[in-house]
Amino acid sequence: MRKQAIKTWSASALLLSFLVVLIARCSKSDDQSICLHKLTLSQDRQIIDSFLQKNGTSALYTFDEQASIYYYIEDPGTGTTKPTVDSLVSFKYTGKLMDGTIIDAYTSKQPPTAPLRDFSSGVRLVYALSKISKGGKIRLVIPSTSQFGCISVMGINMIPANSQLVYEYELIDMTTNQ
Repeated sequence: MRKQAIKTWSASALLLSFLVVLIARCSKSDDQSICLHKLTLSQDRQIIDSFLQKNGTSALYTFDEQASIYYYIEDPGTGTTKPTVDSLVSFKYTGKLMDGTIIDAYTSKQPPTAPLRDFSSGVRLVYALSKISKGGKIRLVIPSTSQFGCISVMGINMIPANSQLVYEYELIDMTTNQ
C-alpha cells in the first residue's frame, strides 16, 4: 500500500510539475519563439511601396507618419461634414490581404443608430471614416507592424504572420449629434 501511495504521489507531482512548466512557458511575455521573423516598419513600407508601384497606384496613396498607415480617398463623399466618435454612422468595409484574399468584412445597419466609438474595429475605423463625408470611400494599407505583427490570426481566412492589409471603407450614412 505504501508503494502504491508513493507511485500515486510521484505521478501527481510529475503532472503538477509539467503543468507548472507549461503554464510558465505559455505566459512568458518575453518568449521570442513566436516572433522569429518580425518585420520593421521600414521593411513593411518597402513591401507596400513595391505593391503600390506594381499596381500603378503609388501616386494615389499618402503615408500618414503619425498613424503609420497609407490612405487613399477614392471618393470624399458629399458635403463637408465628417463623422466624429459621437456621430451615428452606417458603413461597410472589406479587409483583404494584398493578394486580394478577403480576411474581414462588415456592413452596419441602416439607418445609423450607433455612434462610431461603439464599433469594435476602433481606431482604424475612426481614422478612416473621419477623413470622408457621407457616401465617401477610402482605402487604407496597413503595415503588419501596425496590425497583427508576426502573429498569424484567423479572420474569414487565415491572416499569415507579417501581413500587410488593405481595407476599403464606405460611409453609407451618418448623423451628427450637435
